[in-house]
Amino acid sequence: MKQILYLSLLLLLINWQAQAQSWLEKMGNRVKDRAVEQVENRIEDRAGEAVDKGLDEAEGSVKKSTKKKEKSTKDTKEESANVEDQYESPSQNAQQQSKTVSYLKYDFVPGNEVIFDDDLKGEQKGEFPSRWDLEQGAAEIALVDNENAITMIGYTFISPLFKNNSKNYLPEQFTLEYDFLIDGNEGEHSIEFCDASDQVIASTLFWKDNKRFIAEWNKTTTENNSEDTYDNSNGWHHMALSFNQRAMKIYVDAKRVANIPNMKDKPAWVRLFARGPEDNSAFHIKNVRIAKGAVPLYNRLLASGKIITYGITFDVGKSTIKPQSMGTLNEICEMLKAHPQLRFSVEGHTDNTGSATSNQTLSESRAKAVCNKLSEMGIEASRLTAKGFGMNKPLDSNETTEGRAKNRRVEFVKL
Repeated sequence: MKQILYLSLLLLLINWQAQAQSWLEKMGNRVKDRAVEQVENRIEDRAGEAVDKGLDEAEGSVKKSTKKKEKSTKDTKEESANVEDQYESPSQNAQQQSKTVSYLKYDFVPGNEVIFDDDLKGEQKGEFPSRWDLEQGAAEIALVDNENAITMIGYTFISPLFKNNSKNYLPEQFTLEYDFLIDGNEGEHSIEFCDASDQVIASTLFWKDNKRFIAEWNKTTTENNSEDTYDNSNGWHHMALSFNQRAMKIYVDAKRVANIPNMKDKPAWVRLFARGPEDNSAFHIKNVRIAKGAVPLYNRLLASGKIITYGITFDVGKSTIKPQSMGTLNEICEMLKAHPQLRFSVEGHTDNTGSATSNQTLSESRAKAVCNKLSEMGIEASRLTAKGFGMNKPLDSNETTEGRAKNRRVEFVKL
């Protein structure tokens, strides 16, 4: 009986051990599965963190790249703007070339000694221009296109102011130049030449709205009222006048509007007149210059071995040649064609406005521009050498406007 009981207990123990082992195996598998699950979860978490970190870094890189691109674009735009400040646009170049073409037969050459020059630098807006005398009406300094200009208001006469209030300053040979503004409004403008007794002996009168031009001298009147008398489009235009002992020629831009062959009386001084349709109307002028002498350029060369000319002018701070320079350039070109043996050192000079470095660079680029222009006109480049001297060789003091005007020049030195 006991043997049966022991046998039963032994079987129960064996069965219990088997079940326990199976339970432990199951528990082990569960623990193992749970551990694996936890490891997988941790791996996923770490992987998620790594992905997030990677995404964050990628996003940061994209943002940096975008900012860098935006900065690069901004810099490019700023650089482009700076380039536009330094160089003219294609449309501006086209306009400049068009004006230059119209001046191809221009024969006005300024005098070789500046006796009056007013660039209006340092003048205060709203004040009367310090280099002028007022005879009647009102005039003041105004800012037009970011440059000082003389505004003649209503019915006004003004005249250049010379030392000791002299009214006998015009020599037997002289030139007069200035720029004037046509703004689409009505108005008339006149240049009046007076003798020593203040009597008007010659005058020019033109209307800026209808191309009408009148010249009067020796009690003789000539009137030009054709469609092509002169260009009266809106903007700045150039007036030029030359007097040679008895003959006077008058130009508006590239057009010769009057040719007076014989003036009996010699002009002693000059005054400018302007009048509009209303009392508060305005007429604007700037860059007034009077120069002495009308000696042909070749005669100047024979006398001194070089030609000092003020007839080749440039845009402010640039090497862009102004169209009205074509009178001087045409004469230089004809001289070189007539004398094939001539060779020139073309030398640019500036006044002392600005730094020495910038003036040196500017004078060099201007000399090169003149050489290039003459080459375009048919002169062999080998006959021309460009040099720039900046502000290093002044002819006069830079303390006066006339002195600075004399120092701003182009010289043709015979080689």
